[in-house]
Amino acid sequence: MENANPTVPQRLKPRKTPIQARSGVTVEAIHEAAIQVLLADGLARLTTTRVAERAGVSVGTLYQYFPNKEALLFAILQRHFEEMAESLERVSLHGRKRPLSDLADSLADAYVAVKIARPEATTALYRVAGAIDQFRLSTGVYKRLQDAVVRALANASDASFNDVERVAFTLLSALAGVSRGTFGKLVSGSEVLDRLRDETRLLSRAYLKAAADARPSV
Repeated sequence: MENANPTVPQRLKPRKTPIQARSGVTVEAIHEAAIQVLLADGLARLTTTRVAERAGVSVGTLYQYFPNKEALLFAILQRHFEEMAESLERVSLHGRKRPLSDLADSLADAYVAVKIARPEATTALYRVAGAIDQFRLSTGVYKRLQDAVVRALANASDASFNDVERVAFTLLSALAGVSRGTFGKLVSGSEVLDRLRDETRLLSRAYLKAAADARPSV
């Protein structure tokens, strides 16, 4: 749709969205190739030519979908956020009432699962986010993340919130901060990932309990 993501500058938008299965496979191969080039050569040496070669397609084919390198990097970052949204959405999939502590753990685990599935790729994506304006990402993907948390918290059997959208925003912001700090320290050892799940669970439980216990301001 022409103006589906008005917050995204035109230069960062894909030229077209794959419709047929074959086109989807091609775009997926380009995305994966971009990650591989980032890991192998770093952001400074990533070019559309290198990515096309790694993906096994012509540069012309790559340009059919992405007008420039920045648009490609923006697309893989967008996809990462969409994967996080899908993971968080699964927490409330069945709509069962559950204790808040269980939901807190599930939300933290869903967030972390996407980050640690491929730690090196996640580290590379944080570098991408620093090189391009990630705040230009579609507001739709941020809303999906927040809505997923709101739906999950609606299933708490022993808690409620004065402003659940604000709670969801704050929780996601806190999880993002811990994750960013963790992957920034990977250079000093992968053992920091071993603590990530425990720390995000602790953060999620403590904050959500405090938010549920908070009284309305007068």
